[in-house]
Amino acid sequence: MKFILAFVLMCLPAWVGGQTFLRNDNDTSVVTEYLDGKLWAYRNNGGLIVGMTNEEISDDYGRYYQIGIIINNQRDTSVIFNPEEVYSSLVKKNGDTITLDVYTDEEYQKKIKKSQMWAMVLTGISNGLSAGQAGYSTSTTSTVGANGSIYFTTTTHYNANAAAQAQLAANQRMMSLGRLFEEDRNIRRQGYLKKNTIHPGETICGYMNIKRKKGKLMVVDIDICGCNYCFAWDVGKKRK
Repeated sequence: MKFILAFVLMCLPAWVGGQTFLRNDNDTSVVTEYLDGKLWAYRNNGGLIVGMTNEEISDDYGRYYQIGIIINNQRDTSVIFNPEEVYSSLVKKNGDTITLDVYTDEEYQKKIKKSQMWAMVLTGISNGLSAGQAGYSTSTTSTVGANGSIYFTTTTHYNANAAAQAQLAANQRMMSLGRLFEEDRNIRRQGYLKKNTIHPGETICGYMNIKRKKGKLMVVDIDICGCNYCFAWDVGKKRK
């Protein structure tokens, strides 16, 4: 199994705040191991091996439980992994059970775009105000009256060329920000699990984000070809 996990580590992003896998002592279908400090749990059902690790992360777009998943098909037939058939629930400290949002690639990209859109709007407003003010300048002159009093006069000047240059610079900053946001989305798509056919002898790996909420027990169910792979995690303990 370790040669598979060595490949997985190259596919997954950096993790923060590992969770503890909860194992029933009577459950012989699960195997656990640590790799580079990360706890992985594996279930084997008729030659289809599903492994998972669970970490809590925080980025510019929110806080998540980020699950790393590896699927190794040792069967004689192909199977299909569908991200829409990954489910999660959380037992809260008061005993209530709630459903957690498991983001598919499309849903996570939509969430990112919404956050980036608001950032672009606010940046555009700020740039627009700055560019609008850039064309104006003021000067103050003083004159001495016949009675010896000093009078000050303030004059406002408008420089159309300066305003145009400021607006051009603002537009270029917005275009650069747009490219950075697009690059960020593309980076986050790399390794995010999508729908895949897994042929005999093949392995896929990647990760998915689940909306984080406070609780004590998190359960993740992965349904593949009618088989359910269930993983329970202790998420109530604080991690350093």
